[in-house]
Amino acid sequence: MRMAVWMALVWVVPGWVGAQAFEAPPPPQPASLPAELAMGDAAALRKVFEQAVWPSDIVRAADAYLRLHPGASDVVAQRAAAAEVMQLLRAKDVLVFRSSFTEAGPALQRDLRLAALGDRAAAVRLAEASRAHDEAHGTRRYVGWMQLAALLRDPEASYQLALHYRRTGQPALAARYETLASDLGHIPLPSLDNSRK
Repeated sequence: MRMAVWMALVWVVPGWVGAQAFEAPPPPQPASLPAELAMGDAAALRKVFEQAVWPSDIVRAADAYLRLHPGASDVVAQRAAAAEVMQLLRAKDVLVFRSSFTEAGPALQRDLRLAALGDRAAAVRLAEASRAHDEAHGTRRYVGWMQLAALLRDPEASYQLALHYRRTGQPALAARYETLASDLGHIPLPSLDNSRK
């Protein structure tokens, strides 16, 4: 009986049922920004942009700021750099995730921001700082940060990754990063066991 009544409503009031039953869900909202941003407060927008450390957050905050100040060349340049790093982080074999950017201590915030903007030296410093975290939590952030530094064309990071993969029995990855290091101009120190007697 209920089915018959419901079907009658469908035929009698198609607009009402269509609006209620088949209404498209609202589009997903971007990560929430502070209320000041919704009002377009330029100073608040700039502050959020400057404090963002995850590349996609930098891009989103830059877009919001550039709506008010489209001629801000420094923001445009940093947005482009963060977008490029965002693309690098999408590679399936790069082990740097959002949590790598959020769980670092306050002393590393500047390096997080710089790494998000493509600074390879900052990525190397973050890798070195991650060793203790990796040992305590069983993570591989050292490798992830070194991978990012290598993708940002740091020859020493590429070589260190080659050594790491060689030590861990992953010759294909070792060869890949050794080739990259060589292409970037890294010249390894001669091994002591290969010296002539």
